[in-house]
Amino acid sequence: MRIKRRQILLAGMAAGVAATVGSDFASRQAKRNRDKALLALATEGTGDQTKLLKQVFAADAERINAGSTLQAMAPATRPLVPYDRTVSKLLIQCSKLATQQYLTGKIVPAYDGSIKTLPAYFSELDSYTQLASFKGEDTEIEDTIEVEVPTTAQRDSPDALEVQASQVQDTVGQTIKAAIQLKQWSPVYLGFVLTSKTRNIIVFRGTQRNIEWLYNLYARQQDFEDPESGEFFGHVHQGFVANYRSIIQPIPVDVAAQLDPSIPCYITGHSLGASLAILASMELAYRLPALKPQIRLYSYAGSRVGDLTFATTHTEYVPNHYRIVNAADIVPLLPPLQSLSGQYLHTGEEWSFLCQKGDFLPNHVVDLYREAVTRKVETNKRPSHPVSGDK
Repeated sequence: MRIKRRQILLAGMAAGVAATVGSDFASRQAKRNRDKALLALATEGTGDQTKLLKQVFAADAERINAGSTLQAMAPATRPLVPYDRTVSKLLIQCSKLATQQYLTGKIVPAYDGSIKTLPAYFSELDSYTQLASFKGEDTEIEDTIEVEVPTTAQRDSPDALEVQASQVQDTVGQTIKAAIQLKQWSPVYLGFVLTSKTRNIIVFRGTQRNIEWLYNLYARQQDFEDPESGEFFGHVHQGFVANYRSIIQPIPVDVAAQLDPSIPCYITGHSLGASLAILASMELAYRLPALKPQIRLYSYAGSRVGDLTFATTHTEYVPNHYRIVNAADIVPLLPPLQSLSGQYLHTGEEWSFLCQKGDFLPNHVVDLYREAVTRKVETNKRPSHPVSGDK
C-alpha cells in the first residue's frame, strides 16, 4: 500500500499525542511512588516521624495554596463598558447558530453557510447582514493508528475535582483511537460575521469533535505571536492556536478590517469558540487600532487559554471582556492553574451562575447557558452557597 505524506504526518501526530499523555501519566505515577516511599519510611520508624509528617502536610498545603497565589497574580479586570444582558442574550443565541452552521455544512454539501436557513435563527437578526462565514479545515476518517493511553489516572485521588477531571480525561482517552484515524482535510464552517447600523458581531463555533477535546486536555503551550510583526503576546494552549490558525477563509483580521470602527464590535463563542474568540480579540485589537476601543468580548463556558503574560497582555488590549461561566461546569477549570505544560489563568470579568444537571455535558452545553442568560441569573458578585464552607 502506498503511504502518503499526510499519513506520515499523522503518524507523527499520533506519536506526539502518546508522548504527551505518557508524560502526564508518568508525572502522576512519580508522585504516587514518592508518597508510598514516604509512608514506608514513616512505617519503618526511620527518622523523626512527627517531623516527617509535618513536612508532608506542609508540602500538601503548599500545593493547594500555590493555585490561589497564582490566581492572585492575575491582572484585575475592570471593563470600561458595563456588561449588557440584552447583548449577552443575543450573543449566546448566535453561538447556538454557529454550532448549527458547522453541523449543517458537514451534512449538506451544497450548504452555503447562511444562518437564515438554520433552525435556531431568530427574527432579531433580520436587521443584520451576514458579511462573511469563516471556513477552515476539518478531518475525514479512514485508517486507524492505535495508541495505548492510560485512562485510570487519578482515580484514587481524594480530591473530588481531580476525580471529576479524571473522568473527563478517561472519556477522552477512550476516543483517542478515533481521534487519530485521520487522513485528509475537508472545509467546514467555523463561525460567521454579522453587521448592522449599530453593531458588528463576530461569532466562533463551539466544540463538536473528539480531536478538539484531545487538544483541550493534553496539548502543550506555545508562543502566541502576531504573524506579521512577530510581537509576542504570551504562551497559550497549542490546541487553541492550531484551531484558530485553521481558519483560512477569510482570515479574521481581514474581514474585521471591513467593519465600521465607529460602532461596537462584539466577539463571542461558547466552549472552544470562547477560546478562539479570546485569541481573535487579542489579534484584532493589536492589528486594528481603530477597532480596538470598540471591541467587547463575551465568552461562554471557556477554558483557560494562556499564562500570566498572555492574561496581562490580553487584559491590556481587551479590557471589555465578560466571561460567563456555570459554577457546575468543569470546562472553565481546565487546564489546571499549574500543569506540566505551564501556567494557565483566566482573563475577563467573571459572570457566574449555578445550574447542576448531574453530568459533564448537560452542565456545559450552549442551551443551558442560553437559558441562564435569558433568565438573567448570571452575576459578577462572588456567590455564597450555604453548604460551601467558604468564609
